[in-house]
Amino acid sequence: MEMDGLASAFAGLPYFSPGMMVNRSETCATRKLTQCTDFGVSMNDISSKFARGPANAPDLSPADFMARKSVVDQVADWCDANAGKPGKVYRNEWAPILYNFEIVKSAAKRERDWGHLVFTDMTISRFLLVMTFPETCNCGNYSHHDYDAITKYHADRFMSLLTYLHGEWDWGNKPSVVRATYVTPKERFKVSKEFLEDIDAAAGDHRVPGKPPIFQVTADKFIPTLLESELEKIDNTVARGSTSKKRTGKGVRDQVLGTKEDRPEVSKAFKQTNMRQCAYCEEPKELKNLSLCSRCKLVYYCGKDCQRMAWPSHKFSCRKASESN
Repeated sequence: MEMDGLASAFAGLPYFSPGMMVNRSETCATRKLTQCTDFGVSMNDISSKFARGPANAPDLSPADFMARKSVVDQVADWCDANAGKPGKVYRNEWAPILYNFEIVKSAAKRERDWGHLVFTDMTISRFLLVMTFPETCNCGNYSHHDYDAITKYHADRFMSLLTYLHGEWDWGNKPSVVRATYVTPKERFKVSKEFLEDIDAAAGDHRVPGKPPIFQVTADKFIPTLLESELEKIDNTVARGSTSKKRTGKGVRDQVLGTKEDRPEVSKAFKQTNMRQCAYCEEPKELKNLSLCSRCKLVYYCGKDCQRMAWPSHKFSCRKASESN
């Protein structure tokens, strides 16, 4: 059963909110972050997703599953090896919370718009972001230029999201750092030792010949990359949450607003448009053949008939932030 259907099944319970539904396969970064502060990191840890084989993760290809599993296992081993030692981060613990994400639901239009792995420390203020890519080739579709650009782009977008949630909605602790890199088969899908050890490095790009770069993005040094339409969707997502969040009015929108021109220029392989499922009939279609819910702007439908049939379930989670503040 999809999440709107589950939410409607429990809608009659006292104090129930759609934000209480924790989905280990969640792809919306906004929702995942708010649930980390609402319910704790352990409730949102997706390590169990990779405890079995790729057949149990139908939303990932076997190759993508094994690549991400390699990184998840490596970080878990690092945490075990450093338990009880002087802390690089709080208690030397990192928890994976996302394995395939868009900044907010319905925001990703093309392949480049999807991020991969995100780990948080236990204070939910420091983050690791790891992209897993195929080996580069000479055909022009997969290059280190594209990998660099996409990884840095997602680090900036994630920090933009953190800054907006904290400043506009008084969410969580003040964000400190998003530390990002990528891995390929050449690295056996393993991050470098420096990536996990030097968490307090200076902001900027850190490059070692022959290795993927490390991008250190901090709260006072990032490129704003969110769009007005995405901020509206973020607001509506927060409004669906389990806790009563109010805008603080700190005026951080200008700090995180970017333009479409800020998107990285990449090869055709990363410009392919996404197929999306109708939220009612679940038939995958191209975006041009789907329409967004005009109220929450978070779910797609084939047309008016599917939207009308979905409404009895969707109405419990369909909210606009302006109606909740």
